Amino acid sequence: MAITIAEINTRNLRHNLQMVRQQVGNIPILAMVKANGYGHSVIDVSRIFRTEKVEYLGVALITEAKLLRDNGDNGKILVMVSPEPTDADTFIDSNIETAFSSFDIVQAFEQRARERDAVITGHLYVDTGMHRDGFPPKDALAVMDYVKDKPNINVVGLMTHLATSDSPEIDFADKQLSAFEKVRSSLENAGFHFKYIHAANSAGIANYPKAHYSMVRPGISLYGMMPTKQLANKLNLKPVMTLKSRVMLVLNVPKGDFIGYSQTYTAQRDMVIAVVPMGYADGLPRNLSNRFQVLINGTRYNSVGSICMDEFMVDITDSDVKRGDEVVIFGKQGNEEIDVYELAELSYSIPYERTAAISQRVNREFIYESHRITNSKFNITHIM
Repeated sequence: MAITIAEINTRNLRHNLQMVRQQVGNIPILAMVKANGYGHSVIDVSRIFRTEKVEYLGVALITEAKLLRDNGDNGKILVMVSPEPTDADTFIDSNIETAFSSFDIVQAFEQRARERDAVITGHLYVDTGMHRDGFPPKDALAVMDYVKDKPNINVVGLMTHLATSDSPEIDFADKQLSAFEKVRSSLENAGFHFKYIHAANSAGIANYPKAHYSMVRPGISLYGMMPTKQLANKLNLKPVMTLKSRVMLVLNVPKGDFIGYSQTYTAQRDMVIAVVPMGYADGLPRNLSNRFQVLINGTRYNSVGSICMDEFMVDITDSDVKRGDEVVIFGKQGNEEIDVYELAELSYSIPYERTAAISQRVNREFIYESHRITNSKFNITHIM
């Protein structure tokens, strides 16, 4: 039986999608499911999003898109990261769409599609200032002029990505949107029209209505989080994941003895500690050692000693905690809650990383209205 699990609340997942739809109206949704659905299990969350009629699923890599196809997904999928030229056959065979960021890729994909008498569908990615993906704005027209007479390349979308949409006090997102609008207008004046124009990520959906265009790309918001807790509250989002384990050992530690590797913690009194079978190999960052708390029986307890690869220790002195008791790393237990923002701040990170870093040996347990399903492997296929 699984001891450490990531519990996924499917009702909250659907609720968050509905909150996004309330923000954007009836325009299409591209639901981001990259990085194993931000750690929530890509196959399972994708099936839920499909039942909720999202237009697209978005992934980072072609391997993620292929995984979805191999598990029965037949809808539209967009790969965001620029692919290799040799990936063209996979895009063709699996009917997957790409974000074009490189003229070399446009040429290589056009050549291979022509050789196979096939069509590759893509979205023109414009770099409006983030300098990670996309063509410079000045090159957008030249790319479209190149593909306009190439029947084997079908560009259906125009897109960019906002670097600071979670910080509206910074005017950089406005500058990006202004640059994007100039590209869109110039392309339209040249006779190029796109079914899907998209720029808004989760924070862009909340803070920049003008960035909604004809499709939006929510990611972290679907899983009940945002870059800040305040922004999550603005959209009335609900956390989807609870990370929990159990006490597997209860040990007595004499005063003056060390706990864990490297002698980072010394017992200042006779202590009782609980050993919990989760460590940095499961996604609990080692820099939280001696610095974070967990919930047991609705009460906060301090971690002690260095986080190990597979275990960590908790001070339960003067308590009635016993072997087998549930341990919540983040989530609610009774009237108490430790949210993912707390762990993110303590580990000098962001909430995205805390869930995305949870490894594959942590089972994902999905809570539906009337039953639970455990998915213990990244590529397991099962019926909802």
